[in-house]
Amino acid sequence: DKVRSMSVKDLKKLLKDHGRSDLGTNIVEKSELVSTCVDFITKSLPDLLSHKYDLVANITHTIPAEVGREGKFDPLEEGNYLCHVQHKATKQWFEMQDLHVQEIMPQLIGLSESLLLIFEKKGAYV
Repeated sequence: DKVRSMSVKDLKKLLKDHGRSDLGTNIVEKSELVSTCVDFITKSLPDLLSHKYDLVANITHTIPAEVGREGKFDPLEEGNYLCHVQHKATKQWFEMQDLHVQEIMPQLIGLSESLLLIFEKKGAYV
């Protein structure tokens, strides 16, 4: 709905900002331009963005269920911090907790439990 209410100028700018100004060059009718933009946003844009950033680290903090109830303990002093880091050269993921380090499969990294996610822009050199 938001795309449909945009002006022709804004729709063409949207395509230009994502390097696809060619999609709107020969379009005369606004309805056709809206259709092209909606198609681009729903089909192409997610793929374009997924090719720009890589997850390189993930930090989680798990807290026992009894912490924070009835004045028991301080949540910042209790629980476990886990860090998942990808070794850039080998693309292998590691899970670290204090001095314990182990290899982990990327599918086992729970992003829904993340405290902090660290991304790197593809093509950027550290």
